[in-house]
Amino acid sequence: MTSRSRRPPSRLPTTDTPRGAEASRDVRLGAVARGDAGQSDDPDSGTALDWRRYLCGGGPSKVILRLAQGDPLGLRRVVGVCLAQRALLLDADWVHLRTMTRIAMAARSYEGLPAFALWLESQVAAAVEEVLDEEREFADMAPSMYGPEGCSPHQPAVHRALGDPLGIDPDVSRRVCAAFNALPYQERHTFDSLILRGKDLDQMAVVLGVSASRLARRARRILDHLLVVAQKSPPEPQP
Repeated sequence: MTSRSRRPPSRLPTTDTPRGAEASRDVRLGAVARGDAGQSDDPDSGTALDWRRYLCGGGPSKVILRLAQGDPLGLRRVVGVCLAQRALLLDADWVHLRTMTRIAMAARSYEGLPAFALWLESQVAAAVEEVLDEEREFADMAPSMYGPEGCSPHQPAVHRALGDPLGIDPDVSRRVCAAFNALPYQERHTFDSLILRGKDLDQMAVVLGVSASRLARRARRILDHLLVVAQKSPPEPQP
């Protein structure tokens, strides 16, 4: 990748990023767009929605059924914003499903406190942690142990979002994504912004109050780390 300014092109690692940038946005923020498209003029779809209409009555299965019909709580938006803010490479659809399950199980115990928006965000955050835990658990599995395509059946798109621009095979993309998500937020944010989204190096440096060369070195260091992870041989399955 190169900076869009007139600085020398050697500041950042050279990678073909457009597909990765678009895929990354599709995976994490595509849920936001789908949620917007599904919104109606129903007054309950706004900030003053009556959560009881969707959370009360029937067991967890009925709650999930109501939540899945048109995304009445705007849950996809909350998931997309959470993943983007944390610069995590997780499948928004999978986090969304996990969150609906958590909400359905917790619906009976929720009585209006904390405020519903905060409660909803806490359910999303907990679902994200569950998916991250699962990712760490299965990241080092041999490809033959978790599917014919070499990646989790519920996370292939997000693996390609990172694997395609870096030239990483699908068989190892799972553990590279896990390694990326395990990085400190500052490093994830830098790599996500510069490499996957293709933001301008100099503009980011101004916003963050650091030198462009320092940001470039950080991006290069992260890239080197991920490529090392990609080259590691996975453990063989136990007989």
